[in-house]
Amino acid sequence: MISFLRWVLAAVLATGLAAQGGGRLPFTVVGPEQGLPAGTIACIAQDTDGFLWMGTEGGLLRHSAGQWKVWTTKDGLPADYVPQILATKEGLWIPSIRGLVRFKDGRVDQALLDGIPSTSGAGHLALDGQGRVWTSVGAALYVQQKGLSFTKVAWHPPAAPFALCAGPLSGAMYIASPAGIHAIYPDGRSESWGPADGLPQEGPRLVIEDGQGRLWAGTGRSLAMKEPGGSRFLDQSKELSGSLSPASLPFLDRDGSVWLPTQSGIVHLVEGHAETIGRAEGLPFRWVRTIFRDSEGTLWVVGPDLARLDGGGRVRNYGVGDGSSGETVWWITRDPKDQILIGTDDGAYRLGPAGFQSVPGTEGWRIKSLAEDHLGTLWMVNTIGPTLWMRPGQTRAEKAPLGDAGSFVNSVMEDSRHEVWFGHTRLGLLRWDPTARRLIQEVAPARFGVKDLAVFAVKEDTQGRLWAGSSAGLLVRGKDSNWRLFTTQDGLEPHNVRGVAFLPDGSAWVHYQEPEGLTRVRVESGRLTVLEKRTKGQGLHSNLIYAVGTDAAGKVWATTDRGMDRLDPPLHVGREDGMANEDCSVHALLVEPGHVWVGTGAGLVRYDPSPTTTPSPAPEARVLEVTTGARTLLPPYALGTLSHREGTVSFRVSAPTFLHERGLRIQIRLVGLEDTWHDLEGHLARYASLPGGSYRFEARAAQDDGSFGPVATVAFRVRPPWWLSGWALLIYGLVGVAGVYGLIRLRVAALARSKAALESEVANRTEELQARNAELTTALTQVKQLSGLLPICSCCKKIRDDRGYWNQIESYISSHSEADFTHGICPECTKEMFPDFASKRPTPPEGAS
Repeated sequence: MISFLRWVLAAVLATGLAAQGGGRLPFTVVGPEQGLPAGTIACIAQDTDGFLWMGTEGGLLRHSAGQWKVWTTKDGLPADYVPQILATKEGLWIPSIRGLVRFKDGRVDQALLDGIPSTSGAGHLALDGQGRVWTSVGAALYVQQKGLSFTKVAWHPPAAPFALCAGPLSGAMYIASPAGIHAIYPDGRSESWGPADGLPQEGPRLVIEDGQGRLWAGTGRSLAMKEPGGSRFLDQSKELSGSLSPASLPFLDRDGSVWLPTQSGIVHLVEGHAETIGRAEGLPFRWVRTIFRDSEGTLWVVGPDLARLDGGGRVRNYGVGDGSSGETVWWITRDPKDQILIGTDDGAYRLGPAGFQSVPGTEGWRIKSLAEDHLGTLWMVNTIGPTLWMRPGQTRAEKAPLGDAGSFVNSVMEDSRHEVWFGHTRLGLLRWDPTARRLIQEVAPARFGVKDLAVFAVKEDTQGRLWAGSSAGLLVRGKDSNWRLFTTQDGLEPHNVRGVAFLPDGSAWVHYQEPEGLTRVRVESGRLTVLEKRTKGQGLHSNLIYAVGTDAAGKVWATTDRGMDRLDPPLHVGREDGMANEDCSVHALLVEPGHVWVGTGAGLVRYDPSPTTTPSPAPEARVLEVTTGARTLLPPYALGTLSHREGTVSFRVSAPTFLHERGLRIQIRLVGLEDTWHDLEGHLARYASLPGGSYRFEARAAQDDGSFGPVATVAFRVRPPWWLSGWALLIYGLVGVAGVYGLIRLRVAALARSKAALESEVANRTEELQARNAELTTALTQVKQLSGLLPICSCCKKIRDDRGYWNQIESYISSHSEADFTHGICPECTKEMFPDFASKRPTPPEGAS
């Protein structure tokens, strides 16, 4: 809920809108371009979370920071037409032709009237001081007991009520009917008023009690009011600008004032009198059905369209001229008659009760600066033409007799000594000598060794020193009447000094022709000290400063090409706050108690600062919807554990703020997946195919570059796919263990088989070796016998064995060795035994055998 200070702010806005007078309020039509669905809006309410709800002919509509969502009969509503919404802590109560229902967290529940579900046409709703809901069904009246339970109220109406209203001060419940008004008090008393008491003959169709206890009632062109404790209604029909809109809903503001919808605009009842807001004040349509102010102070008006009053009504725009020229305002001042004087491209104007009135004789001239001196002479200078003046008693301006030096002048001012100073575009600083009736060149270009010296503006501080911004730097005339020049060597930026604004401590803010921001300086004992510098992001939305001023509290206001900024505490005023044009004009700034006047390329703008300097709290981010798989959930969220198929999760995020929707900044992160915050583009955050694990979605919001508000969170878990679940992993583990065990067993068996085969092979090889060894041993034994002395016959060459037998030599060797014999005949035996055959063979070479 809003703080007390914000409540006071809204109250001040409510009572001051029409009282300020003049100008046009910055209403903006909210339509399809902003996402508003088609359909006529009947009512508006705001829930405890700060979201706006609108009843339409096509369903229930929720609005938040440019997002819209519709609920219809397809979502459980008893009917698509929603004529009224009553927002309570328990939810939204909605009457319809098919009964009374409560809408909460996307769920629709039927009310129980004396224990019976409400299915008949429910009429009007009201909330009493005890937080109970009252409703009418036909001619019967019911009051809430608890939750969805309602009981009938004992009264005897002549016909169905026209309206219900709870009195904020009296605590009474008022029922308007064809017979008049019937009041039921908390202590059980009742009271009635009829035509004999000043009410319309046909009965009032509208009844409302304001914050001071006044009871207002009306129908058509009739409006009546009864003072607290009074017995009769007094006719107040003269306060109506048009007929009260039929089937309309009045609105009780938080300050106790009352807003009445009429067919010719809005009637605002403040402190017993009426103020009108119609087409002339900027309302985009005539017929009004209802009015509503949200918790941030924004006024919403329902008629043929939906209109929003930007900036809480603090801005008023004043068009100048006929719309085709004279719209640019170059200078703003106030004359001795307390009228606003402005200089434009099409002459000078005074702002009076009847609006802008041209200063005769200035038409067609660009007036860049003007001032009225103590004698009543109005001086008006022109950077591309002559200086004009209008002396006391004259009704028309004329060219001032200043010679050539009187042309091409930037600015004019009168100091506390009643000396009039002119800042020239080329000739430096000039002073008017009323005795000699001529201009005196106080500071000439030659003094600084330049051909031309432009002086843009001259101001006087509380010590009586004159400060002048020039193309050479900052000029300051001390109490000794000597002018000193301060430049980049003293810490200033290397650009033309446009102007200065003084602070209560004697320091001054300096701004430049180029986008260099602001420099705060102090000049003492002929020396300039730079105290601080401000650039974009340090309370400024742009470095291109056009004008600077300070208010009575010492707050600094600066106009730029992006609107107006206030320093410490920071505040920005721009198009979203209602300025018709953010491109401000050079030097066109006037800061007064309660008002700040700004000249722009589209006319004059007045801004009324808040009486409190407490900055608005940062917006609170809200998660509007969560989508998991095919499910779309509404708060409160209890996601629990999601299946793997629901692992693609979307979050729709917003913040219930309507002041600076374009400046709304939302950051998000999904803890468990990411740790750093990042800006959300749009309003939908989507995370696809999240792996199994625990997550916490977080969102936060801020306005522009301000601090972030509380964090909205949604926690949930995602189950992994079945093939990654715990039991699956357990099975995988068991299978793995079994597989490893089987592999080990197979390996062991294989090793055992290999071992057995190896052992068998070793055994076989061992046996073979043993056999070979035995044979070898035997052979060796035999080799040893043959290698000994063998008895051989010297004649026949037989060998005697161990048993004494004589054996042929080849038989003996064959049996005792591995040798075998083949038989042949040598040449000698051949000659001896076969001489004939031997003689026929060739003789072998010598040495052959």
